[in-house]
Amino acid sequence: MSDLETMELHELQGKADAASAMLNSAVFNEAFQLMNQGIVDQILQTPAEAPGERERLYAMFKAGQMFVQQFATLINNLELRNQQEGE
Repeated sequence: MSDLETMELHELQGKADAASAMLNSAVFNEAFQLMNQGIVDQILQTPAEAPGERERLYAMFKAGQMFVQQFATLINNLELRNQQEGE
């Protein structure tokens, strides 16, 4: 059994609501955009002879994308459970 199957519906709902609030937060989105822009600016300023630094910065950028994807996953988990229970 997965966590999705064992978690109470109200727990899933609470997590999905919190994730949605975070994704819709102007402050969160502004901070996330500023962080991403800072990383991209650093990548663009990295000299050609520093591929390791570019790779490190790119990994930071991708980690941020994966972090935000977790919020979407929490919302999708609720939708998936609602579909399963509707069957």
